[in-house]
Amino acid sequence: MTSLLAACGGGSSSASNPVVTPQVTSLSLRGTAAIGKAIADSAVNYKCRTGTGATKTAADGTFEINLPASSALPCVLETSNPANGKKLHALAVNTGVINLTPLTEMLSTRLMRTDMATFFTNPDLDAVTKTLTSTNVTTAQTEIRNVLSGLLDTSSISDFYSTPLKAATSANPAGGDAQDKILDTLNLALAANLYEPLLTMLAKTNPPAGLPVFGRPGCLIQLVDKQFMSCSGPGLWETAPRIDISPGALIMKPGSKQVFNAAINYPPDINYIRQPVTWQIVETDGGVISINGEYTAPSKPGTYHVRAQREDYPSLSTTALVVVDNSTPDFVPTLSVDRHIVNVMPGATMGLQASINYPPNVNYIRQPVTWSVIEADGGSINLSGNYLAPTKIGTYHVKVQRDDFPSIYVILDILVNYPPD
Repeated sequence: MTSLLAACGGGSSSASNPVVTPQVTSLSLRGTAAIGKAIADSAVNYKCRTGTGATKTAADGTFEINLPASSALPCVLETSNPANGKKLHALAVNTGVINLTPLTEMLSTRLMRTDMATFFTNPDLDAVTKTLTSTNVTTAQTEIRNVLSGLLDTSSISDFYSTPLKAATSANPAGGDAQDKILDTLNLALAANLYEPLLTMLAKTNPPAGLPVFGRPGCLIQLVDKQFMSCSGPGLWETAPRIDISPGALIMKPGSKQVFNAAINYPPDINYIRQPVTWQIVETDGGVISINGEYTAPSKPGTYHVRAQREDYPSLSTTALVVVDNSTPDFVPTLSVDRHIVNVMPGATMGLQASINYPPNVNYIRQPVTWSVIEADGGSINLSGNYLAPTKIGTYHVKVQRDDFPSIYVILDILVNYPPD
């Protein structure tokens, strides 16, 4: 709890007293916004005791807030993940590092016992000062660690708010640090339909003994409609909502068209009039796409990304790589995988598969793709796509790349963990 101990004078008995935050001559907050991957180019809004405003995250998710002289803490921070619109919050009672992640959202929710998006609209900063003591934050973190302990181990993150974080990016998916890998695992292990109920539970459940342990047999969580939903069992793997996109990567001529398809699973006994998927172009100059997934490439050569997002579970999305150039005027090379997110037990093996199309009148002795594991400790994979998982629980990444058209590739998220039951 470095940031809080600095404010409270170390670990003495006075740590349980409210943090006194006098005016300072200058105020600087810096951190990283991430959900396992950096949240890039997103507004970070802040409301402090004296001073409000906004800044933006960089490509690696980092941000910095510099307030003028005579500003005063505490501050409440908010950002949104552009991929799904979900908001993340953090509470700062001292200058220095303050991150914005799902863990800071959980911690803030547990401390303030309220929905943080609502709280941010009209924050009670006196309540923040009173609540954010070293003792209270330690207690809340311990409670959250226990709730998540059936899914992952967060003990290596000493302070959810202020432990420095280096996030992976689209350009460098293996570049994240240990904390980032934990966020990766959290993002994949926690079924999309359980995240909001978990936050509601953290806001409303008291005493702590009433908090369930996610992933443990018999775990149940109550929804807003008073119905109960399982938060344990193989369902977290087998029936968790998912979305995949095909093709996963391709080369197109400028101005040409391509239809993308999304594959999703459906909740039991639910019928939709249409597939609940929204199509987007990640880059502002990356072409256009219709509501049915028909994509028109831009006239400018470059590398772009098409995103498919579930409307019923908006935290779930996946992207396809689009290379626009004139290198293959009479052929559109494609590369796809069945699953972009793969669950496997530690030390287990799994066969991964890729599908490609072939140029006219060309025959290969073997499928021209190369498999590789991005992380050095992420297991191993052979030429045929047979993956051997490491014995250590975590989130890793496997890359499959076309040998004949090496500019296109797909990266799979590999979640190595034990089934909840």
